[in-house]
Amino acid sequence: MARQLGLFEAEQAAVDGMTRAVEHADRKVDDWSDHAFSLLMTYARLRNEPFLIEDAREWAYEQGLELPPDGRAWGAPTRRAAVGHHLVRCGTGNARSSNNSPKVLWALPAV
Repeated sequence: MARQLGLFEAEQAAVDGMTRAVEHADRKVDDWSDHAFSLLMTYARLRNEPFLIEDAREWAYEQGLELPPDGRAWGAPTRRAAVGHHLVRCGTGNARSSNNSPKVLWALPAV
């Protein structure tokens, strides 16, 4: 039987997977993560209300962003926005992409 990961180990495994995914995306498409981050922030400013990352992703693809080889690559631009205080968590919303499971709602920080 496989050993269950502790909280720290699970978080580290998630970060490792995200890192591998975004590095692969950046190798496949020059500066994919920078373009994704830029489009994420543009979407947030245009929307100017809480949103799910899945909605920003769909909009970014409509704007011409190439799909990454692994969807986990979106974790890197999202994390960059959160760590840099460009976006803040502001609740949860039901995500269509995850059978309506609750996901983080993001918004621009209050001024």
